Amino acid sequence: MSEDAPRWPAVALILIFLISYGTSVIADGVGSPDVSIHIDWLDQDDNGEAEHAYVIEFSEAPIPSDWKVEVSHYDSNDTLLGNWTFRWGDANYSLEPINSTHYRVVAPTNISFDDSIELEVWMESGSLPSATRTVEVTLWNQPLADHEITLTTDWSMRHQLENETSEEYLLEFTGQGYQQRNEGILIHDELGSGTLSINEVSPTGSNIIIALNLNRIWLNETMEGEELTSQIFEMAGTGNMTITDDSEGNMTILASIADAYVLRSMIAGSIEEQLRLEANGNLNITNVDSEEEMYIDADISLLLVEIHDIDGVRVLDHSQFEATGDLEIQSSGSYINVDLEQLINLVRYENGEMVLQHSKTYGDGTFFFSDTNDENGSIVINGDVIRLHQESQNGTKTADTIHIDADITGATTGEFGVWRRIVDSGQTANSTGTLWDVNRIHQEDWLNLTGGGILEGMGPSQTYNETWDHEVIYDNYTNRTVYYTWYEQSNDPSQGEEWPERSPIPVEAENLSIEESSLGDVNISRESGLAPAELLIGDNLGLYSGDLMALELTADGYQTYTRDGHTMDVTSWSGTYMSEQSTASGLIINEGILAGLIAEVSRQVYIDVNSTEDVWFWENQSLERVLSPNIVTSNENTPPSIVDVRLHEGRVVNEGGNLVHIEVEVDDPDWNLREVSVDLTTLGLGILMLNDLGQDGDIIVHDDNFTASFIYLGTDSGNISIDIIAEDAWVTETESHLIEVAHRAPRLVDFTLSTENIVRGESVNVSAKPFDSLTVQSVAIDLRGEGGELFNLTLDGGVYWTGTVIIPQTVSPGDLYLPVRVEDTGGGWATITQLNIPSANAGVGGDAWDASTSSIPALHITNNGPEISDFKIYKDGESVEEIIVPDNGEGASTYLLTVNATDHDIITVVQGRLGMLAPVGQDNSWLTMRDDGQSGDAVAGDGVYSIEIAVREGLPTNTVELEFRGIDVYLKSTAPDFEVEVTLSEGDIDPLTNPTDALSDWGSTVMIVLVLLGIVMLGAGVAIVMLIRKGGSLDEQLGLDNDMRLQ
Repeated sequence: MSEDAPRWPAVALILIFLISYGTSVIADGVGSPDVSIHIDWLDQDDNGEAEHAYVIEFSEAPIPSDWKVEVSHYDSNDTLLGNWTFRWGDANYSLEPINSTHYRVVAPTNISFDDSIELEVWMESGSLPSATRTVEVTLWNQPLADHEITLTTDWSMRHQLENETSEEYLLEFTGQGYQQRNEGILIHDELGSGTLSINEVSPTGSNIIIALNLNRIWLNETMEGEELTSQIFEMAGTGNMTITDDSEGNMTILASIADAYVLRSMIAGSIEEQLRLEANGNLNITNVDSEEEMYIDADISLLLVEIHDIDGVRVLDHSQFEATGDLEIQSSGSYINVDLEQLINLVRYENGEMVLQHSKTYGDGTFFFSDTNDENGSIVINGDVIRLHQESQNGTKTADTIHIDADITGATTGEFGVWRRIVDSGQTANSTGTLWDVNRIHQEDWLNLTGGGILEGMGPSQTYNETWDHEVIYDNYTNRTVYYTWYEQSNDPSQGEEWPERSPIPVEAENLSIEESSLGDVNISRESGLAPAELLIGDNLGLYSGDLMALELTADGYQTYTRDGHTMDVTSWSGTYMSEQSTASGLIINEGILAGLIAEVSRQVYIDVNSTEDVWFWENQSLERVLSPNIVTSNENTPPSIVDVRLHEGRVVNEGGNLVHIEVEVDDPDWNLREVSVDLTTLGLGILMLNDLGQDGDIIVHDDNFTASFIYLGTDSGNISIDIIAEDAWVTETESHLIEVAHRAPRLVDFTLSTENIVRGESVNVSAKPFDSLTVQSVAIDLRGEGGELFNLTLDGGVYWTGTVIIPQTVSPGDLYLPVRVEDTGGGWATITQLNIPSANAGVGGDAWDASTSSIPALHITNNGPEISDFKIYKDGESVEEIIVPDNGEGASTYLLTVNATDHDIITVVQGRLGMLAPVGQDNSWLTMRDDGQSGDAVAGDGVYSIEIAVREGLPTNTVELEFRGIDVYLKSTAPDFEVEVTLSEGDIDPLTNPTDALSDWGSTVMIVLVLLGIVMLGAGVAIVMLIRKGGSLDEQLGLDNDMRLQ
């Protein structure tokens, strides 16, 4: 025995050494089985939580009663939570058999982050444990020790829903990640780019397709212990959107998405979501059936949607639509065209309250109706929608204007019209005596028949109807007319007043509660849960903390893994996400400070959310660099080298002229770079720290390009020397570099014109007030680019520069922003047309680089359309005064119509609207005339424009009004149109034999026009995504409910 005694301390030292490295298998004596300790943190009870259990594996079947297991559990403060001894057959702490070589023990405590569990397997008669294991508890993929690493990752997620609608979302990401634990706080970042595709099909077949190129996808998570204290997910990019709907005709919206931004964050328990989508494009609607054709073509200048929710409360809801367009409807014998100069709908809610609203429809148009009866008698209606203006601001109607005027020609002649407008505002009592704020709307309707008669036995007649409608001004009411009076002149005159009952009726407030997230209801987060810092072969681990991705895995082997020029021991593992279709596998570091960090992982996940919703998720991720802890010695270290220094903006502009991003590329082969900085002391800005974490203008995480931003408010300029400093774990490298600092040009803070409108060749007086830190040397108006001169202004003895500018003949008509050339004594100069808000100091406030600016006042260069004159009629080359209508059987007769057209600019086209002298179906169309020496035109290019007409048999003998216009190269039209009356004689056409039948055939002309106009307004509202929000029906707006009494 004495000879063996000295050997025990050596054995003990070896055991201690092995225990310190977490060895789980230790033999005890010859013939005893080898023993391994495995964690078995799985959900055995299907309650969503892992049991605190372990499996004891023997290399051969043991005698269970010869063994015991000691378990001690400590929390993060090393406080003992309990210790237990498990034995075969123990009533409370039993060694439970799994099979002949595996036994299981379950500790009566729950594990937590940073706990420590010590396990020992003893033979009852043993003096030393046969196996020991110390389990340090961390979170999956989070080493306990301070560390800093980078990784590469690419993933994609597909979300599909199939119910009444079909929806598919595909998000793809490629980028780099960064993870750092420092003093118990873990930060995880991922930054990269990708794509987002959305395809939605409605039950009616409408289809929305959105394709975004995401130039920024950012995920940031911060954890303190096992608590997630913040999580930020952000996406930004541009792309395209296509909307099609064939349910009622063919509607297509093609839009370019200029800005798309999505944010979902959780910070300190507060959930925040933001969505912003800004687009512009084109709207096209075509609807053709057997009875009519409708065409809408609109340019969408702005489509903007902004949503901001905080903790389930919508704090911002902004939608804005601005467009211009043309709407055209054609039916048998009728035609209407509406030119919408402005189509606006803006609604903004903040904290549930509407703070801004603007709805506007503004335009004009024309309409046409013609028909011929069995006796070859015809009726033609030419009309104008002189003004269509519907508008409300902040929930209050501010405009309600419809002005229609039309002429009736043919066998029946006359005119009719409608004019509705707001004349004033005030207060009026309703039927209950309650006073309401109202608009007083005056509407006039008239129908004057001057010849032919439209009602049997009546002959020429007049009907005039006038109403004053006292309508509540608020949009959030229906039945808004509280009082109206009418006065009618006709064969059955009447007048009166009325207070409608139940007027007005409030509209139920819109429900702004949020039933679900604006950004969708599927959150894919990677598996998470408590895990051992060292995962060993045979360990079974359940990670159940994720919302949807619960993973059960088994460690199945050991490998070596090389990264950053160093080899690490890793454990391979594989598992399933509660389904054989969803798997994951990878490598995790099992030793040292980085134990518990995933080195590689591949995930393939399918989630059957419910019977109509499925989600797929694919990912590959791998460790890229180990930045900390330092694994390179001083002797092994290679100093960092500064490869390049760049300014994103190319140069610095002094006086706060720009936000500068300086980027430094550093090569560090050992990847132990600690910090990169720039010494801007020469600019008075001190030391500026740069980052490679995707912040402050940095584009890609850990791509060796370090970035920071600054603004220089001083006045120095030229090539300025700065120092770049790169410091790794052992050495500091410094290099000097030159950057260009340019002098900022003076800014304008005031600019006035002596007139707003001017004719080319005339002069205008201007006054300009520049601003600069240095002395302004000169101010001039530079019209050389417009074919004019450089007009120098004179300082008036104060701060204003004044002078006279002559507008050149070559300038284009329209709004002209006079280019102002300013220069200071430092050589800074610019030609500008924008105004800054005055500021006391350069580079701040209204003078800041990103401060909002406004355009200087525009000088409107007037332009008259072509002048039309000298109308002539030719028959067989001879000038005639009238047109002879051929008798029945003679066939059509050809005439030539000519006009002279002159203009200062190039004339692009001269047109005529010829009424009944035009080809059939083109009565209201503008027909092109010729000046090319062909088709009856005498001499090409002489300014005399000609058009041949074929006068049909049976045209009524009457006068017909013809209109002519020219359009110049700047799209300016003759105003007003050149009108002439032409006499049709020698026709022998009978009047309508039964005017009552004509009324039945043609319908009420007034009602036809109003119904067509109603289709225009209603069609625009339906097609353009709820653009017009007004109270009252279309009939009410047109005054057709009970005010129209046409006789």
